[in-house]
Amino acid sequence: MSEFIHIDATPQKRIFLSIIADYSINTSICELIDNAIDHWIDSNKENILNIDVRINVDRQTIVISDNAGGVKREDLQLLVAPGASRETLQEGLIGNFGVGGKRAGIALGELVEIKTRHKKGKTYEFELSDKWLGQNDWTVDVYECENISPGTTTVRISKMRQGFDSKTVEGLKKHIAETYGKLISEKCRIEFNGESIEPITFDKWAFPPEYSPSQHTGKVGPFGMDGPELKVRITGGLTFDRDPTDRNYGVYFYCNNRLVLAHEKSHHVGFMQKIAGVPHPDASLCRVIVELRGLPNKMPWNSSKSGINWSHPAYLEIREEIFALATRYSTISRRLKDDREGEVYAYKEGSIEPKPLKPGSTGKEIVSLPVPRGRQKNYPDRILDQNEVVFLKKPWVRGLVEAIGIADVVFRRKVSTKNRIALIVLDSTLEISLKEYLVHQDRKYYSDSQIADLFKSRDKVLKEIESLTRISKRDLDLARHYANLRNKLIHERATVNIPDSDIVMYKEVADRIVQKLFGVSL
Repeated sequence: MSEFIHIDATPQKRIFLSIIADYSINTSICELIDNAIDHWIDSNKENILNIDVRINVDRQTIVISDNAGGVKREDLQLLVAPGASRETLQEGLIGNFGVGGKRAGIALGELVEIKTRHKKGKTYEFELSDKWLGQNDWTVDVYECENISPGTTTVRISKMRQGFDSKTVEGLKKHIAETYGKLISEKCRIEFNGESIEPITFDKWAFPPEYSPSQHTGKVGPFGMDGPELKVRITGGLTFDRDPTDRNYGVYFYCNNRLVLAHEKSHHVGFMQKIAGVPHPDASLCRVIVELRGLPNKMPWNSSKSGINWSHPAYLEIREEIFALATRYSTISRRLKDDREGEVYAYKEGSIEPKPLKPGSTGKEIVSLPVPRGRQKNYPDRILDQNEVVFLKKPWVRGLVEAIGIADVVFRRKVSTKNRIALIVLDSTLEISLKEYLVHQDRKYYSDSQIADLFKSRDKVLKEIESLTRISKRDLDLARHYANLRNKLIHERATVNIPDSDIVMYKEVADRIVQKLFGVSL
């Protein structure tokens, strides 16, 4: 007969230490605030919730108090036992795994002292310490103590495992303001070292014509589980509160109004080549906010509520729609980058366009919506870009190309003398081009005196160029004509009239000659 064995599966206490490695002061404090909010929701929000966070840098202590109702005597194990959680779940709760509040305190300090009073009942206190962790027994001694305020729970943490400074405390305050930005209200208040925390939210939308935000609403689930579906709302658009130091763009996830992940710009949300593009300041006006509401055990968050489980079925159902919105508004952000003030920031009022959520869809119809056309660089910049390789081999050519671009800019200006200026710039550029060619070509050497003698007459220069190149006689004749026109403009008493057609023609002639001499692209 085979042997039958009983195995003791009681978890070792070091499970606490093994699961706190990924806990920072931000995530730990938020877990304790989550507990208070859940107790308040569980009691049907009977009163105004006040959560008080006190951080003492000098003493290195943390005290968190709340008036969420306190914990009943028979429910005290919820504050200690890993995995212990309330029997029934309801929509809106933000605790689920039964480990957050327990490990949060121990993650921060070697001594955690907890006092709680359910309504007007007795006050109980107990502590979790490294001494307790070192014992094999899971029993916790709970004592009656002097009453604290009715319905109150206080957690005091000391003997910190990792110290904190003023900068850490300021960062924590901002983190709390962002994490609970959608929960803080007249009925839910959080104080931090005696000051009320003002909520920080990210739905600061701009409404440029044709590119206003769109909001996709629907449901997903229940993914083979009992209970209702998850409600989903995904809003994408351009924001006007860009902060280049904070890099506050990308995708934001809220679960039951609690911020779980902010300014995410990884490939998991589409920020990669050929989709939303790699993260870049040009795309920094793009923002996508994902809001999920439902039972906490159906949320795609991780156990510390500091990130998203990218393989969760709820996320996979909405992933393509997130990709599409990130792609659309990243593209628009890049296209409007040169005039954010005029084309984006100026439009701070408008309406968000409602759309139905299409779970599991490819999102192609979102991407295919109109986006502004990419701005083409102006002519001078384009021809400089086109000839960078030529400039590396022939650096003396850059100035010639720049001058041709400037002549084009002048010609397009609405001023009465534009054609005179353009003619002088074009002719001077062509003359310098001919000199640069003679100096740098290899077939024949010219001394300084020979160059000076040649350039006493444009006709002599053009004949020399004709003997060394295959530039057409027609272009050389036109070059002579426009050189004579320039001389009349400068040296004769009467000012000649220069029509637009002459500038257009001379520009074409100069372009062809310079391209032929130096191999540039114009």
